[in-house]
Formats: sequence, C-alpha cells, structure tokens
Amino acid sequence: MFLSKVTASKLTSGLVFSIVFLASTGAYGDDKEIARFEERLRLSKLSDHMICGGAPTRADLAFLARTRGVKRVICLLDESPDVEKEASDAKDLGVVFDHKPLAIGLDGPLEEARVDRAVARNIIDEIRATTDGTVYVHCQSGRDRAGFMRFAHRMIVDGWSFVDALKEAMDGGFSPAKLPGFFEDMKLLASELDQLPALTPMPISNEDLSAKEFTAGIGSQSLNVKIRGEGSPVYTLHGGPGESHKLFRPYLDELSKSHKLVYYDQVGCGGSTKPQFAEAYTLDRQVEELEALRSVAEDEKISLIAQSSGCLLAIKYALKHPQRVDKMVLVSGWASAEEFRKYLELVGSVMPESEHLKYEYLVGQLRKAMRRPNDKELAILVGLQLKGIFFGKLTDAFGNDWLRRLEISAFVNAAMEKEVFREIDVRPELPKITGIPTLVITGKFDLVTPPVVVESIAKGIPGATFKVFEQSGHYPYVEENRLFLDTVNSFLATGKSDG
Repeated sequence: MFLSKVTASKLTSGLVFSIVFLASTGAYGDDKEIARFEERLRLSKLSDHMICGGAPTRADLAFLARTRGVKRVICLLDESPDVEKEASDAKDLGVVFDHKPLAIGLDGPLEEARVDRAVARNIIDEIRATTDGTVYVHCQSGRDRAGFMRFAHRMIVDGWSFVDALKEAMDGGFSPAKLPGFFEDMKLLASELDQLPALTPMPISNEDLSAKEFTAGIGSQSLNVKIRGEGSPVYTLHGGPGESHKLFRPYLDELSKSHKLVYYDQVGCGGSTKPQFAEAYTLDRQVEELEALRSVAEDEKISLIAQSSGCLLAIKYALKHPQRVDKMVLVSGWASAEEFRKYLELVGSVMPESEHLKYEYLVGQLRKAMRRPNDKELAILVGLQLKGIFFGKLTDAFGNDWLRRLEISAFVNAAMEKEVFREIDVRPELPKITGIPTLVITGKFDLVTPPVVVESIAKGIPGATFKVFEQSGHYPYVEENRLFLDTVNSFLATGKSDG
C-alpha cells in the first residue's frame, strides 16, 4: 500500500523514493505486469533520451525512474490540479518536472484543436541536447499530444520521412481524423511553413475539357486523343487505373509551346471505347494500345509523362519498345505492389471525421448491396479523400473544380486491381531500361505513393534522376505547377535534370 500524501510530505525525498521503489517492485514484479504497465501508458521509446506515453501516477513515475532511467518529466497537459500533484510527486521522487502545454483548443471541438509548434520544437531541441538520463514526455493517453511529439522527434531528430513518422504516430493511436488541426500542424512542422498554401483551380472551360477532337482507331477499339502544339512528341499516361487525361489539363498545356503534346484516354476510360470484358484491361494490352497510337500518329520516337499507375504502363512500354522512347518522366508511381500496399491505408485514415463518416456510410451501403461501386460512387469515394491526397489546404473552389475532372471507370479499376495493386513487381526488370533518360518525381507529402515507394523506380533504372517536390502530395504538377513545368521542360530539352 502506498504512503498517504500527508505521511509522504514529512519524509525526505530519498526515503519516499525508497518506499515507493519497494511498492512499485510489487506492483510491477513480473514480465506480465510490466507489459501491462507499458500498454497502459502506451510507452514508446524513441531514443536513449526520450520516451513518450500517457500520464503517470506516482508509482508510475517511480517505476520509470528505476527501470527506464527517467530523470526528467515533461507534461504536455493544460494546467490542472492533476498537473500540480504530478509536479509535487516528481519533486518528492527527485525527478525534474517541466510543464509545457502543447495543445491549443483541446477543451473545445476536437476538429479545431491545434498544436503550439514553437513548444514542440523547443521540447525537441532540449531533448536533443540531453546527455544524462531519459526524458519522459506525456499527455493523458499517449495518443494525441505525445503522438505529435513522437512524430516531431522522428522527423527532426531521426530524419525519418514524413509518411513513416506519421505512420508510427498512427500505429501508436494518434488519429488525424479526430484531430485534423494536429495533422495540418504535422505538415507545417515538416515543411517549416507558417501556413499551408491554398489550392486554387487553374481555369479551363467545360467545352475545352470535354471536347472530343481526334479519335484513333486501334484495332476494334478507338482512343479519345487531343493534340496540342508542334515539336518533339510528348505523350501523357494517366493513372487510376480508370481515370482520364482530364486530370492533366490544363496543368501540362504549357508544354505544347515547345512540344507536340498528346493527351489520350486509355481504352475503357474517358472518351475512349469501353469494352465490357475484363480481359481487355491489362498492362500488356495498354502497351499495345500505346504503340498502335504512336504508329497511327506517325511519331518515330516519343517521350512519356506518366502519373501514378500510368508509370507502370510507361515502364512496360519502355521495356518492350525501348527504341521508341526518347525520354521518360515518371510521377508518383510505383514498381512494386508490395511496397505500394505498405502505405495503402494512410490516405483514408487522415480523412476528417465528417468525410470519414460519409465514406463509411457509402461503403456500408455497397456491402449491403453486395456490389462494387459504380463510376459515380467511386469518384465520390476518391473525392472524400482529397485532403489526404494533396499537401496544400483544400479550398471549396479547388475541390469542386477537381471533382468535375475526376471521372473513373470502376470497371477498368476493378479489372486491373489484381495486377496493378496486388501482384505487379517490375523491380527486377528496371535495370534493362538503359539509354533512356528518366526523371522520377515524387511529392514529399504523398500518402498514396510516398517518396520511398517512388524512389524504387529511380534506384532501378540506370542513370535515372530522382527529384522530391517539397510542397506536394500525389500531384506535384498541380501543387507546384511552375516548378514542375520548368523542371520537365529543361529535362525534355537536355535529358538532364537540374537536381
């Protein structure tokens, strides 16, 4: 039984520590008890000098001091009687106590709560300078404020990628859905910005966006094609699978000032024909379609700009028709389904709770009906995840504008799901792509295909250049359009990137 506060106050801190030490030995006397203790506090050791977790009792403090070498405690909670008691207990136990409230507005609606990033950086700087003993940083559950500090330590001290630091925080119980302000502050901390750039639409009329200009007959199928400008041909390969060229426009239109820019919808997508048998939709079929289009257009060699799953098509095409490829720009793609799936759930997990509820409702309705989503429903599901797909602040104007371009063939997506999302692994073949200048681009804040996933492509293709766009998610050509166009124009002209 622990000493009462009255009795404890009459004893020296050393004696109290000795008595609590004995009591805590009984409370945490075996491996199972220790495991329960660690689980209850959600302990997470980040380094020799930092542990994160939940709010400790007096006995917990003593145990942490004895078994974890904790000499200092940083309490992230707001001012309260519990904080005052913890400060008193720490003093009695000879543990240094610091009170550094981290959150702003947690006493109100959770979706409005934010983080004092200056406090977070100060804590990290202090811990980084620590050379003696361990610091225990805590909040009530170890999930919210302590989760943010785990993220901050991994990013600032350990040099982890944004996505891996976020994933560890979420594995520890942090919920971006419940604390969207915390998630935004994670982006700000990682980018060292004071505010996120607002996403604004690039104007294009519905007539220009949707007009069918040229139909290319490819065997029994036809492709919807749009050609802009003159010069060396550059073909765009959209992702999905099942999306359309509309997501490129007008963001890439400027390339037509110096190139013959070819937009087209893959078979089954956008304005192209839509055969209703699953066998029509494979990467090999798409390679044949692209080669047929090149032949019809009478282009001897073509450069490729591919995005997301379109990168797999570009890679496959370069492997089969290397003599036809001049240069490749591969954006936000993957070479391995296994690597892709490692982060698959992240983008959905950062949806604000209101969007998450809508998402779960629609998915629930589809399960009840025992069917897959149709084109409209799939577009809605993707649209609900936009805040995780982009880095910048999503405005209503941008969201509405993006959704009018977002058309996805649910049939194509389902038909190619197994090959593209579950089985594909072209990593062993990448070294065969020689003599084709290749630029691989990723967004630092891409949760769909994080930089570590995209980098596999660059590592595999001999001589490929890897470039990280510092303020982008899954669509760097949208979020950092000027930088993207300048980078790609320079690369297409010289075959080299400025790094």
